[in-house]
Amino acid sequence: MVRAPFQSFRRIKLLIFLCIVTSIAILASFMFASYIDEAEISAKYLSLGLDHVFVISARPHIDRRKLMSKLLRYHGIPHGFFPATTAYDIEHPEAYSYWLGETHWNSPANYSLSTPELAEFRTHMNVINDIIRLEHSSTLVLSDLVDIAADIKQQMRDIIASIPATWEILYLGHCGTNELSLPTTYHPRLFVATNSQCTFAYALSQAGARRLKRVLENMWPYPSKSFKHILSDMVKPLFLEAYVIDPPLVASIKQISEAMYQPEVSPLSNSTVDRLGMLIR
Repeated sequence: MVRAPFQSFRRIKLLIFLCIVTSIAILASFMFASYIDEAEISAKYLSLGLDHVFVISARPHIDRRKLMSKLLRYHGIPHGFFPATTAYDIEHPEAYSYWLGETHWNSPANYSLSTPELAEFRTHMNVINDIIRLEHSSTLVLSDLVDIAADIKQQMRDIIASIPATWEILYLGHCGTNELSLPTTYHPRLFVATNSQCTFAYALSQAGARRLKRVLENMWPYPSKSFKHILSDMVKPLFLEAYVIDPPLVASIKQISEAMYQPEVSPLSNSTVDRLGMLIR
């Protein structure tokens, strides 16, 4: 009987070992990729189908931040608070801590806008700069004084899945039905925005943020219009691919006292504030 050489057995064992290792590596890579995909999907779901949620809030607005944290935590939506530039910052640029890459400005002696309008303009510029710097593909920007629909997650998941990939700005709330126009075939609640919109709840894609950044930086520090009206000028001629949700998923609310809030515009039929109020009692 002829036996195979000892070296042949070693080669066969080595080949079997390499096949086993390769199979395990391939299986692990598929499992890991699946885990990453599920984690990304889960993160998108938690943040309303968007990469991130910024809540703009001035430093003294502690009560507002508590309310917003309660609202968003109730829905399990991750978020971060973004410090608002104030009128004092505009009036005292020498005491202001400039952001990385932020353009310096002088005292507002010859500005055409009021200092609160300039502060709001600068705040949104800073938010947009951070969206670009952090490379978020999509970001929701909220005021710290809003109410949100109780079914916002489900609605946003469907809308984001339906909206064209080329969208640049999406308004989750608006100031009146006269601002709506051109219903779309993408989703029954999604309209093409062709008029001025309120800016207490809007989402930007990365492309939209970059386009806005170029326009706003060309105007700063002497813009002739408020941030809201600059957006309006860009939306009306469809320079920005803008959409608005109706009925709205976010409504602005006005503080009446430290403990009482009521809808200011576009009240929500399924308010989270009302739902939390019932739970708190």
